[in-house]
Amino acid sequence: MANKRHRVAILMHRWVGYLHGVQLGIAEYVAKRPEWICTHVRPDADGLKAVKTMPLDGMIAYVEAEYIPLLKSLHLPVIDVSNWLLQEHFVRVIPDDRAIGATAAQYLADLGLRHFGYWAYIDAAFSTLRLAGFRETLAKSDLKTRVWSDDLTIRDADAPATTLEWLEKLPKPAGIFCPNDTIATMILDLCREAKIRVPEEVCILGVDDDELLTQISHPPLSSIALHTQKIGFEAARLLDEMMSRPAAPAASVLFPPVGVVARQSTNLLAIEDADVLAAVRYIRDHVHDAVPVNRRFLERRFKDHLGRTPLQEIRRVRIEKAKELLSGTDMSMPTVAKRSGFPNPERLANVFHAMTGMTPTQYRREFRLHDF
Repeated sequence: MANKRHRVAILMHRWVGYLHGVQLGIAEYVAKRPEWICTHVRPDADGLKAVKTMPLDGMIAYVEAEYIPLLKSLHLPVIDVSNWLLQEHFVRVIPDDRAIGATAAQYLADLGLRHFGYWAYIDAAFSTLRLAGFRETLAKSDLKTRVWSDDLTIRDADAPATTLEWLEKLPKPAGIFCPNDTIATMILDLCREAKIRVPEEVCILGVDDDELLTQISHPPLSSIALHTQKIGFEAARLLDEMMSRPAAPAASVLFPPVGVVARQSTNLLAIEDADVLAAVRYIRDHVHDAVPVNRRFLERRFKDHLGRTPLQEIRRVRIEKAKELLSGTDMSMPTVAKRSGFPNPERLANVFHAMTGMTPTQYRREFRLHDF
């Protein structure tokens, strides 16, 4: 017996960045479901009017406040891939925005920075939650976040009137976390206008790892990569389940970030101690080699500046390199081990599990960016 036809609307703009990856994930799922008949609908006046008359069985949408009443009136299964609204109106599949903020804070603090800024969107839940995760993580080390926004109620009370003035008055060297790559490239442009050197005076970090924006920006932009294709695929899978089994409950899903894709905009270690700085640079540049540093000599100074020993830094950098290779390539485990500085896959597995609670294979299955 042939599978029942499912008529599905994809209601969202065809943007680059976040939605580009989400749409690729939806397309990947649809390719395996010949019984799906999909229609892309732009969420403008004409598109929303057309939705009212379409014979639909379900919808995947980037939900915005103004068309929530219409979507609810259709009485259809809807999966929301938007993290713009704080309140949940439909089953959601979205990034874990608080975890994204925490990842940004840890990364910038690991550079040795002690001054931090955040440019906040108005009325955007993802921006609010990313700021919360950023602040909370920095606060654990008694570090403060200076916030600027076009909204007077969001930015710091003593903040200047413009973003440019805020950048000029921010204590330096500073790390600036932006809620997405679009804002991050705007900050890069303003720094260039104000002759603020990036990354020497300001390190800038975005979100989405937009292939176009990160590469054409000057300097190239560091960004937090998200599981956008997995979000799209899971949204389609959940919708399929809801259409096939209407009585079955469905729960929203949060996807943690993949991690930071480091480029020139954060290529700085703001460590005042010259010996510690030299050792850390060597560790990061030669992650696959033995590290010729005097551990006893540097251990106290490492702890003073980074809060960890040279050995802990070596292991941390090696694990970060392994994560990058596991999620972004199809390299074999022996090759991943060698490239990340471990003598064999067994040693990689032992250290990886101790530091992450996952095996390398589990991490690859959970966080791989592409299907190779």
